[in-house]
Amino acid sequence: MVSRLPKSKGSLAKSELADIAGFNLRAEDLEAAAPAQALPFASGMAEAGFFVGIRDDHTVLTQLIRLVAPRHASADVWATSLLRRFGSLAALLSASDQALEEDLGQAPALRVTLRLVQEAALRLHQARLKRAGVLADRAQLKAYLSARLAHEVVEQVRVLFLDAGHHLLADEMLGRGTVDHTPIYPREVIRRALELQATILVVVHNHPSGDPSPSQDDILMTQRIAQAATLLGITVWDHVIVGSSRLLSLKEEGVF
Repeated sequence: MVSRLPKSKGSLAKSELADIAGFNLRAEDLEAAAPAQALPFASGMAEAGFFVGIRDDHTVLTQLIRLVAPRHASADVWATSLLRRFGSLAALLSASDQALEEDLGQAPALRVTLRLVQEAALRLHQARLKRAGVLADRAQLKAYLSARLAHEVVEQVRVLFLDAGHHLLADEMLGRGTVDHTPIYPREVIRRALELQATILVVVHNHPSGDPSPSQDDILMTQRIAQAATLLGITVWDHVIVGSSRLLSLKEEGVF
């Protein structure tokens, strides 16, 4: 299917693309993030009008189904059913493999495509953060973290490792646990920061319950990591907790 798509990059430079988080991504974001062999596919989707001006989950998913399964007789009905089941396009993209298998077991092409779209969206977010600086745009950072973690069904702790210019060196998961607990060790965080020569850290974890209010353990974890980091000249800039519909910054809350 990719070989039949238009291969010109000219129109891509003229279009603003709307991603799954609902804000515009520019053509240069795609070209910075995507490998060269993927550009014909992205260009073809843009020229077909797949992204341009799209903000509605149902419209995006319907067009995606039509792209993957052009002979499907009722793509809009299928899209409605999936959105009713998962709640939103973001939730569908972030659904577990088991959940997707249950609903899309007879449609492996769509299942694989949804995973590719999710990964592409995350990489586009990362490309912007790397270029502009993670701390330069709080809204962009929160959109990325929400896309990454808001629909995870188990708790995980990630750390964004930054250089002195606030540019993203790495975003890594350093702990994954149960629905309400994830063990993470300050020494592992600091060891990885030293390996990457990072000077600033943003700790992030999700609350699968949906409520981002910090627990006492969350606060203690932040304080322990910050204390260990300070001894080596590393700054913990923030600890962000991701809920299902909102994010909470411990720094903004004055917790540390």
